Amino acid sequence: MMYIVETLGYLGSFISSLAVVASVVYVAMEVKRANRLARLSAIDALRDATNRFREILLQDGNLDVWLKGVREEEMTDIEHYRWDELALYLWDSTQATYLRAVELDEKFSVRRISYSVRFASQTDGFAKWFRVRRARFHPDFVAFVEDNLGKSLEGQSPALPEI
Repeated sequence: MMYIVETLGYLGSFISSLAVVASVVYVAMEVKRANRLARLSAIDALRDATNRFREILLQDGNLDVWLKGVREEEMTDIEHYRWDELALYLWDSTQATYLRAVELDEKFSVRRISYSVRFASQTDGFAKWFRVRRARFHPDFVAFVEDNLGKSLEGQSPALPEI
């Protein structure tokens, strides 16, 4: 009788062990799935932020103001204020997307943001604007931007249009 109880105890422990292993495998699969969804979400956030900025840029003469700002052309006080607000909108959302992408190790999004910084700094206007306001941004983002300022783009990109 003792042998049967002991055997049942071992069998129960074995089944318990299998259940723990199955649970660990299931949790690992769910974590992997959640990480994949979070990385896709980072890509979506970058796309959404970029599209929102494009929409704003194409409204109410904002593009003219933006181009004057990046080219350091003379602006009225109102245009200068609009340029500053447009730049803050763009780089606040870019910073949030960058920090999220780094946290998720989303290399594609980081590479896209690097391209954006390099594109923006084809002229001196953005670099000068950023350096004056760098203290308002996260130190990791500041280091990333400064590492990419003025660097060439991969491949050809369209030149800034004349206004």
